[in-house]
Amino acid sequence: MKIPQLATTVLWLVPLALQCAIAVVMCYRGLAQRFPVFFAYTLLLPARDLSLFFLTYRSPVYSRVYWWGDAGAVLLTLGVIAETIWHLIKPYPFLRAAFRLFWIVGIMAAVAALAMLFSNNGASGADRVLEWIILTERSARFLQVCLLIAVVFLISRLGLTWHDYSVGIAAGFGTYAALDLALLELRAHIHVLSDATFVFLTSVAYNLAVVIWTFYFFRKRSVKLIERLPVHDLASWNDTLTEHVDKWYQH
Repeated sequence: MKIPQLATTVLWLVPLALQCAIAVVMCYRGLAQRFPVFFAYTLLLPARDLSLFFLTYRSPVYSRVYWWGDAGAVLLTLGVIAETIWHLIKPYPFLRAAFRLFWIVGIMAAVAALAMLFSNNGASGADRVLEWIILTERSARFLQVCLLIAVVFLISRLGLTWHDYSVGIAAGFGTYAALDLALLELRAHIHVLSDATFVFLTSVAYNLAVVIWTFYFFRKRSVKLIERLPVHDLASWNDTLTEHVDKWYQH
């Protein structure tokens, strides 16, 4: 399958432009302070892609900028996962305590897994750093899918709404991660996708995630003003409530 050059260019330019616009909107609405890790991620990806535009393709500098930028993006992705979960559970003390415990256990498990991987593989692999970046990236994708599932579960349980910025961030990352992992499975194990098709569809998946973020951060937040309070007999309410409180104390 030959991918038209124009389509590839458009899929490269659209997220670059939209993420720059998202960063501007976040600054304007004061959301950069509320979601600093996601804001940093939103700046890093366009900065890396714009730098690659001025570098020679397949040159050592191009490769280093791409992969180190990818490593930074993966680390920020993990930070965004923690940041998003924290915003969702912040009003609930019990969930905050459970989240801290889960984070500590997760770090310990990650350290143990890395130690086992080092001891088993030794010095194999032509590029150890590249291998770790790819491994961490796939792990982050899995966590993003889990985050989306958790958000869908918590929305009905905690009274959250789909309009929350945290939900939009999780929806974008989760959608992209699910599609990316599915495409990887189709290419690496089922062998139904060529490398060019895989790269193209992965770019489409990331564009979809950026469009989701754009929708959430660009949509107008309407604030309904209360012109007048409903008419109620507040004195009657107060008497009834006082009567029930007195009965409760007597018992």
